[in-house]
Amino acid sequence: MHNNKIPSKEHMEQLWLRLKESGLPIHSFLAEQGGTLLTENYQAPYTKQDLHRMFSITKSFCSLAVGYLLEDGLISLSDPITGYFPEYSDAETKSPWLMNMTIQQMLMMQTCHSSTTYKIDRQKNWVESFFLVPPTHKSGETFLYDTSAAHTLAALVKKLTGKGVLDYLREKCLDKLDFSKDAYIIKDPFGSEMGGSGLMAYSLDLLKTGRFCMNTLKHGTGVFADYLRDAVSFQVPTIHFGQTLDEKQGYGYQIWQIRNGFAMYGMGSQYVLFYPELDMVIVITANTQNIRGGQQKILDLVRDGLKEFLSPVPSFPVFSGPSHLNAVYRLLPGRQRFTRLALSLDSKEGSLTLSGPDKTYTFSFSFTEPAVSILNGYKQRIAVKALWADSRTLYLPVSVVGEYVGSIHILLTLSEDGITVWMKKIEETLFHEFSGFLTGFKE
Repeated sequence: MHNNKIPSKEHMEQLWLRLKESGLPIHSFLAEQGGTLLTENYQAPYTKQDLHRMFSITKSFCSLAVGYLLEDGLISLSDPITGYFPEYSDAETKSPWLMNMTIQQMLMMQTCHSSTTYKIDRQKNWVESFFLVPPTHKSGETFLYDTSAAHTLAALVKKLTGKGVLDYLREKCLDKLDFSKDAYIIKDPFGSEMGGSGLMAYSLDLLKTGRFCMNTLKHGTGVFADYLRDAVSFQVPTIHFGQTLDEKQGYGYQIWQIRNGFAMYGMGSQYVLFYPELDMVIVITANTQNIRGGQQKILDLVRDGLKEFLSPVPSFPVFSGPSHLNAVYRLLPGRQRFTRLALSLDSKEGSLTLSGPDKTYTFSFSFTEPAVSILNGYKQRIAVKALWADSRTLYLPVSVVGEYVGSIHILLTLSEDGITVWMKKIEETLFHEFSGFLTGFKE
């Protein structure tokens, strides 16, 4: 901490006033420091007595349950999930990308799926869909938000313990916190708990859970405490995925990184915000689903209210990767029709070349300033300033300049003998080949 001050009750009540005056539909705002409640506020149509849908905060509760499965010796994080669902998994017909996917990779949102599987056909069993939908890429390589992973982890808890996620957690910790008996998790049409989004709970329930987590991180010992420390730490980069600054800070085990801390985060701006240097937990419920950028507005208001107490941090996590690389990869067949990838770089600059039977595209980049060049094949001017998203993941945000203003985003994850490439283009008419996944092996 860069000073000895901590926020007072008056500071937090002023922050609540600023949140109310923002015009955003805030439903509740609670804050505590070191176990002492600083403020508890509710706004119509919600009161203290109303259960609130917490959406993806449910994922964080599933993660806590997985930590206890680990402590109980029921799983290992390196276990392939298919081993627990043999009824959906046939090694003779399933892709190795699916068969090798681990529980840990699911926790980190590094599954073999590019999106939530049960949304493809909600009339089919939601858990089963996780194993039946064909994979798009190798697991353990790229963060992509996949709610069906948490849904399947909730089913895993039920299968191994005979209890739902909350009932299992009540037995392990929630009852000791006086977590409400009214809280529950909505079930899908097939009777499985919606482990990715179904939590109904009181705001105070979240604050109590947040304090339990903070105390466990500070003082806990044993398997669960060690698991929780990993769960709230940076595990995988999200800079390519996040729509807001705080969503680009990284991800742990179903828990987001934010500047100066970490968060349980649900759609519509449901938050449990943790600031370890202040020993502070903040809970916010709201409904910003129809407000563009509403989540970041709330986070910015909170951060502005706490900025005099928080240490300065960089805008994004800082990593370094290989200082020199010159590699060529043979690509598996894909709809993009690229057959070969060449990547060359040093500590200052580099180039990525994608080749196919029809065209070759080269992206020149710099690590210090945007490198401007012409994207051959389109004759469009581009600018690329690269960065290492972690020690093995290179991110190329490509700005397209001219008549076709837009962007191309390329994430390259390196392994000892291969590469996984994720691409997304944001432009209305061109650059269709720069989307989806590529998988390659060193020549």
